[in-house]
Amino acid sequence: MEAVSRRFMIKSLATGVALAGQSITLANSQRSMPYNKRVATFTVHNDLPWALETRRSQFGFGPITPASHFFVRNNLPMPPASVTGLGDSWSFEVLGCKDSGSLTLADLKRMPIQTVATVLQCSGNGREFFSHDPSGSQWGVGAAGCALWTGVKVADIFEYFGGVVGDVAFLTASGGEELPEGIDKNAVVVERSIPLAKGLADCLLVWEMNGAPLPPVHGGPLRLIVPGYFGVNNVKWVRQLAATSQESAAKIQQSGYRLRAQGESGGPQHPSMWRMPVKSWLNGPGADGEPVLAGMNTLYGVAFAGERGIKSVEVSSDSGQTWQLAQLVGPDLGPNAWRTFSVQAELAVGRHRFVTRAIDTEGEQQPQQAADNHRGYGHNGWEDHALEVRALKELPKTAPIIESDQDDSSGALTETAATVVAKPPLVLSDQALQGKNIFMAKAQPGCGVCHSLEEANALGVVGPNFNTLKPSLMQLRSAITQGVGAMPAYGGQLSTEEVDALAAYVFEASR
Repeated sequence: MEAVSRRFMIKSLATGVALAGQSITLANSQRSMPYNKRVATFTVHNDLPWALETRRSQFGFGPITPASHFFVRNNLPMPPASVTGLGDSWSFEVLGCKDSGSLTLADLKRMPIQTVATVLQCSGNGREFFSHDPSGSQWGVGAAGCALWTGVKVADIFEYFGGVVGDVAFLTASGGEELPEGIDKNAVVVERSIPLAKGLADCLLVWEMNGAPLPPVHGGPLRLIVPGYFGVNNVKWVRQLAATSQESAAKIQQSGYRLRAQGESGGPQHPSMWRMPVKSWLNGPGADGEPVLAGMNTLYGVAFAGERGIKSVEVSSDSGQTWQLAQLVGPDLGPNAWRTFSVQAELAVGRHRFVTRAIDTEGEQQPQQAADNHRGYGHNGWEDHALEVRALKELPKTAPIIESDQDDSSGALTETAATVVAKPPLVLSDQALQGKNIFMAKAQPGCGVCHSLEEANALGVVGPNFNTLKPSLMQLRSAITQGVGAMPAYGGQLSTEEVDALAAYVFEASR
């Protein structure tokens, strides 16, 4: 809490100076990166809660993504170090079996151990490619990674308690994030349900990632791994594991992470973001605008298909008119892992564009276009995932890059000296002034309970900071009406005029 208070103190100072006709611009007020993460490796979409996208150029040739390069997507701020540092004394409840009770991580380590290789991918990976500007982090390809996860099978845990009993159909896992006061638990809790048959088949509670202790930012000391399913189902900081007759009543299950048409409110009638479809893309060389030397180059990428594995990958340099079979490289780590592939390409001086399409072991082929949907989920269209490469006759000489490691695991903030610049006071439109009243008083729960917004002196610590996020009007209207992630929908309590006014206020006040 002390670190957060320091951050807000700086924001308050900036607000005070602005009222006097000045504003303070902080060269870097972002929180320190999580332990073992470097700024140069990621695109930082948000820092509270963390949303870190691995830069395309930072993926390697091999099939395993190191923890240092693994993306981060948290729906709520992670528990404090005093909680994630409990180690073997971490405990969780088990419900829905013949017997009920609790286990510690130490107890789990005495049970039979399994290791599985699987891809974790955010449901919104590829969201930036949708033309309708869906709200949420604008992920490209980097909200995905493949790792080795070690732990105990859920089936063995349930068997320890006598096996499941009653009319149960789902495995429901609850996360250990601290919830804000004054908000209904089901509106924000990270609690997901999957088919029980899946849970008993191959799901694990894990405490190791790539042979090392599971980092707190990735759910350590204990998280659920659901091989082949989208990342939201892989609940972090597990505090409860249950066999249930119904899906969780949490918003993140009932209406969030549902595949629905544009303009529709999510609900149980829509498909949940469970199994991942076949997908592939090239990572390099040449990603992130880095030029390559003309001549023969080896292009490399990744391909995966939830629960099925990859049969083949093809590469095209003419927008899909002709295809060349790529070579699958390295070990096959199982149907839930990704396969790395490569292809040789002779590059003339100039610009080139490459696309890929994969086929899974059941014959499903990656489509050219994504299935359009309101939230920008599940994008696997090959056309949008193209890699554009600029080939030069001679590469420019570059100075060595000196990086500063920001690996402070304490979560303390990093600030640099403030620079005072002249700036006129913020003048809101009449519509935005109406929206400010809604932001401050009418919306329930209040927007400032979760979000930070400097103009409103809002200091919420659960949702994204609007001054950092700077969402578009379209994203704001969509989020306010239908909700986003753990954020509840306000469409039922606000009129269309009020939604537009609230969106206008946040848009203007965050610029």
